[in-house]
Amino acid sequence: MRSAFCIVFVCLCGWMGIAQNGFADILAAGIEAANKYSNDYTRPAAEAFTFNLGSGWYDDGHALKPGKFTIQIKAQGTFAPDEKKSFLLSPQAYEQIIQDSYDASNNPPGDISVTFGDGSNLPRLVATALGQNDPDQQLVISSRDATTGLIIQEDRITLAQGLGSTGLDIVPSVFLQGGIGLGAGLELKARFIPKIQTDEVETGLYGAGLQWELTQLILGEQAESFPVAGSVLVGYSRLDATYDFEDGLVVDGSDQRIESKANSFSFAAIASTNFKVFNLYGGLNYVTGTTQTDLLGTYTFRSSTVFFPVAATVEDPLSISTDVSGALGTIGAKLTLGAFNLNADFTFGEYSTASASLFLRI
Repeated sequence: MRSAFCIVFVCLCGWMGIAQNGFADILAAGIEAANKYSNDYTRPAAEAFTFNLGSGWYDDGHALKPGKFTIQIKAQGTFAPDEKKSFLLSPQAYEQIIQDSYDASNNPPGDISVTFGDGSNLPRLVATALGQNDPDQQLVISSRDATTGLIIQEDRITLAQGLGSTGLDIVPSVFLQGGIGLGAGLELKARFIPKIQTDEVETGLYGAGLQWELTQLILGEQAESFPVAGSVLVGYSRLDATYDFEDGLVVDGSDQRIESKANSFSFAAIASTNFKVFNLYGGLNYVTGTTQTDLLGTYTFRSSTVFFPVAATVEDPLSISTDVSGALGTIGAKLTLGAFNLNADFTFGEYSTASASLFLRI
């Protein structure tokens, strides 16, 4: 069970891969270098989940009639392009960042060198939170005394794996979604996952949307018999997730946790056929959103590292913010069997999303 939730949390926060693969080692490279690596590592997962949250808001160009409502279980999976599963890491760039930080510290004067585990300092592709390092990749950070050339300290950092190492190739989500007709061609929608806590992981999701049927506005009662329906929609989704280290601190400290908040706004123009049993629908969408992930708490390093040769404590060391936006297109189909409906659709874009749901219309 713990492993399953670790996989989901990588999708939600983009951080579990680091947390489960030597998180303290990343900090051993210094805050500036750790922040650069963490941004490159987590950004694709944050982008993918923003587009995931922005999908699946509609399945019909019609709005519900006043007083009618639906409730559905919706499952979605967002696919990342191959180029988002890795990023180019340059040891020389990290060497300069770490050297500048080292020179500003109280450590003895020294020269920093950074290489991969095999001794190469040439740039190479390494995994993001959506990819896989096969084989494992390491960074070796060494400091040498500026006068004698003797090694002061050497640290080996194993770079984090991503979702690819688990065999999972999508960023998934599952949630409840409902809608109710308000009249005047308006339908209010809501989606949520109640707050769930398992072991150290707590997640929750909520959102709201409003769909306005334009064909009803233009055609009035004749819209019911017109073969095509059209609407516009605006939706907002919010995800909150926390991973608490307290049951197994990565290093000495207190109140250690990761907090992630994702916000996604969706705007759509929708069209669908208007038949009793089987219908096709589609839309043009624009999604924009932000993801904020913070490593919070205090972290005390007592073992010798390049940046922490004696006991040192850092507080709330890392904060990562990702902004993303993009235009997408959706095509889908819906089957109506009495009060029950089935639908499936595919949203095309830089990050494409497949969505399916089973719902009850009353």
